Amino acid sequence: MTLVRILTYRTNSVADSKRLTLKKLLIVLATLATVETHSQSVKVLYKSDIKNLSEGKKFAYIEPATDTNFLQYVATIQAKDKNKKSVLENLFAEIRKEANKLGATCYKINFFTRGSSTNEAILTLDCYFAYDATLATNTANHEINVVYIFGKEKEDDGRTISVDVNDSVQEIKAGTFLKYTLKEGEELKISKGGFTGATVWLKWEADKQPQFYTLTGFGLSDIQQQPYYPGQSSIGFNTGRINKITDISLGLLLVNLLKQCN
Repeated sequence: MTLVRILTYRTNSVADSKRLTLKKLLIVLATLATVETHSQSVKVLYKSDIKNLSEGKKFAYIEPATDTNFLQYVATIQAKDKNKKSVLENLFAEIRKEANKLGATCYKINFFTRGSSTNEAILTLDCYFAYDATLATNTANHEINVVYIFGKEKEDDGRTISVDVNDSVQEIKAGTFLKYTLKEGEELKISKGGFTGATVWLKWEADKQPQFYTLTGFGLSDIQQQPYYPGQSSIGFNTGRINKITDISLGLLLVNLLKQCN
């Protein structure tokens, strides 16, 4: 092997070694970033001795008017994530998944905090089993013909979303929502984005269950990654600018954890 070839070989070897080292470093950094991004955890804090429950398929929000004597306590479950990364529906989804495995079919809000000393978002739910008759009674206890419109989820986001409701401009601060109650014969027009934007018309209907709409990406994450919602997803896409949250149990969670601004 000539001197030129030897020098070229050694140079290429050093370059290849540096590239390999750099590649390994990038892999390590990517792994650390993934760990940070997916730091969400779920934990069963307390669990009852109830046994032989089938896996739950529902996870209803328990209305205050519902008689709790007909509920069987299953577990208290907590989900938490870094506050910077977390969104409420992801915390809720993780708890629901674990609760359904244990046989729970409904829940009450136990605790929620965001941005504590550990800079985490923490959601804790008390989970129960209820027979279908009790769940039907609970559904009847929902407010009817009410519409909720959400902007940004986190109060410290600072951004305000504008929306036209019946041709009147309304401002939704981060961490808040608008609430409207439809009267018989009344219509509600929700518009966003001007002439080229989106419009939704809503009408009063007898015994119409609550309706929930989001004007941003809030509420739209991980839609296809929820196998524990058999045959349904949390979000029904509507227009791209105005999206309907079809899971009432999620919608009512958001209503109870965020603030009304009108």
